[in-house]
Amino acid sequence: MFQMQTPNIPQSPPTQTTITAVSKNTTTDAGEPITYLSTPNPEVTSVILSLPEGGKTDWMTHPVPGYLYILQGELTVEFIDGTHLVFKAGQAFMQARTKWHRGINTGSGEMRFLAVFFGEKGTPVIVNPPHLQNGDKP
Repeated sequence: MFQMQTPNIPQSPPTQTTITAVSKNTTTDAGEPITYLSTPNPEVTSVILSLPEGGKTDWMTHPVPGYLYILQGELTVEFIDGTHLVFKAGQAFMQARTKWHRGINTGSGEMRFLAVFFGEKGTPVIVNPPHLQNGDKP
């Protein structure tokens, strides 16, 4: 029979539970009202995206609502009309759905975010235009 020994490690005093508000949104980052899908086949999808310093995503839109939380670095969201929004680690927002946009890592070092999409089975969470030449806009 084995006897378990507990190492003699000093115990820190118990900590209290804390809740930190991250965001409370009524619109997307493009100013669109938040709407929810009504579907008999709901599906929640989550991904972590990493971009190297200076990296850019493809242009995109989203057929389903998406919530982003910046884990590390700085994300600049560029819209097709040339406007930009900057989000830093610890910030969160609802992602634009109907306006073409892309993400750019404008900080130093790697940028990472968690994206959670509230959709339905069989519906893509990201729609990209056909590939364009020389970084053209859709």
